[in-house]
Amino acid sequence: MTRPRTFVFATLALFALAGNASAQRASIAVGAALPVGDLADGAGTGLDAQLQIRTEPMIGPLSLRLDIGYTHLAAKGAGQATTISSQDISIIGDAGSMLYWTAGLGYYQKSQTVNVFGHTANESRQYLGAQASAGVNFPVLRWEGFLEVSGVKLFSPGPTIIYVPVRFGIRL
Repeated sequence: MTRPRTFVFATLALFALAGNASAQRASIAVGAALPVGDLADGAGTGLDAQLQIRTEPMIGPLSLRLDIGYTHLAAKGAGQATTISSQDISIIGDAGSMLYWTAGLGYYQKSQTVNVFGHTANESRQYLGAQASAGVNFPVLRWEGFLEVSGVKLFSPGPTIIYVPVRFGIRL
């Protein structure tokens, strides 16, 4: 539990040093998550939700973005439901006024209910991972909306854990 807290506190300190709060933008995004690779053997399509905080450009035209997310993948066949909580920090670049991309690293906690000799147990593991996404901005009433597609890979010594979230969001 110390590692996630350390990562979150270090990231929040980085954003606090990035400038005043009015220079930062928050977004809320929800969508679907599709498991890929070995993860797709026991998990089906699920729900993905994310809170995103973006700074003004800090590294030339590039900004930083902190993502705090939750993904719930439904059980498939004899598999069990899987949940993944995440904390990512990414660089984000704009390609014109409508398109953008992100790439970064994160800390992920994967939990899965398993059946061991007739008893239900919760298996929880932590991973480092990487994510990359591409998105498009568009107006939604008085806010700025966006649609983004991401690819997330968790670095695990065993099975391949990859999922693809497709999110719709609003920048506040």
